[in-house]
Amino acid sequence: MRKFIITVFVLIVSLNPFSVSEAQMMGPERSHWLLGVIFKLENMRDKAIADIQKYEGEIQKCDDTINKSENIVRLAQQNGNAKAERIAREASIKAQEARTKNRDNKTSAEHNKQRAEGGLATVKNELSKALSQPQKVISVITNYSGRVSIQKKSGDIIDVAKNQTGLLENGDDIVTYSNSSAELQFLDGRGSLRVAEFSRVKMEEDDAGTEVMKMIQGKVSIGVEKADTYQKMMEEKLKEYKEKGSNLPTEYETFIKGLKARIQSKFEVRTSSGAASVRGTQFLVYEDEKRGTELIVLEGSVEMKGNKGDKTIVVNAGYKGSITKDGIVSEPQKTDISKRETWWGK
Repeated sequence: MRKFIITVFVLIVSLNPFSVSEAQMMGPERSHWLLGVIFKLENMRDKAIADIQKYEGEIQKCDDTINKSENIVRLAQQNGNAKAERIAREASIKAQEARTKNRDNKTSAEHNKQRAEGGLATVKNELSKALSQPQKVISVITNYSGRVSIQKKSGDIIDVAKNQTGLLENGDDIVTYSNSSAELQFLDGRGSLRVAEFSRVKMEEDDAGTEVMKMIQGKVSIGVEKADTYQKMMEEKLKEYKEKGSNLPTEYETFIKGLKARIQSKFEVRTSSGAASVRGTQFLVYEDEKRGTELIVLEGSVEMKGNKGDKTIVVNAGYKGSITKDGIVSEPQKTDISKRETWWGK
């Protein structure tokens, strides 16, 4: 079962997440980070709630069809109408199959709602506690399962479960073990990262301000929203909060201006053999110490470049790109994602 990092402080923050005292403590950069992640998780929660309601409606329709079909079967049997009985039974079977599928979808939506609510609790609590820290927060763990640890740049190792910390600062590693995974928010909340079992990644920001995920080993799933789409969502959310009279960390127009600048921040995935530049996409990265790097694009496109030579390739949705351990990049190849285990969707 998934575990969520929740403390009593969440109850206080949830009553007024943007209080005046918090605004006074929070610098503009930290404000963007907090609001970006919170707004994104709120959208995830709201979508999950809407999906739950939709699937409940579909389940009710299936139940109605099953009841009607069973009534027709009984009447057909009484009247000796074999054809009507057969048609009604087929309709009942199809409705039962649809009901099972909708129940599974509802369960998935309920899990998504739970993950989003757990993530909201984590962000509001952990980022609030970190306001006095001088280090820049690169990402935050919003959900995890099994054993997950953070190795600090200083060398200290923190067990996420025992220490209830979900913050990754510049240069921190996140490590997952057997039957474990972790979900992170980064890039001011515009990016989501799922780290599979037996994996290790490092979250950094280089001197040019580019946020970087250094893939050391294992496999990850990465989703980065397009800048204009994410900015529109942020502006709509900020407008909504302003209309409700919520206290924002800075003046509204100033906040939006700063947001437009920061939302253009770049993100790259770097491995020992090459790098991938990301704008707005969803993709998977596999890193093997013998075979090198494999990247599969689920949505959008990713630019890849190996450490050896000047060759750069663009990998589009439905294709994979590879970089050998010695840094040689190959041409994109068509791949059938349906034949792979969808570990990133669990």
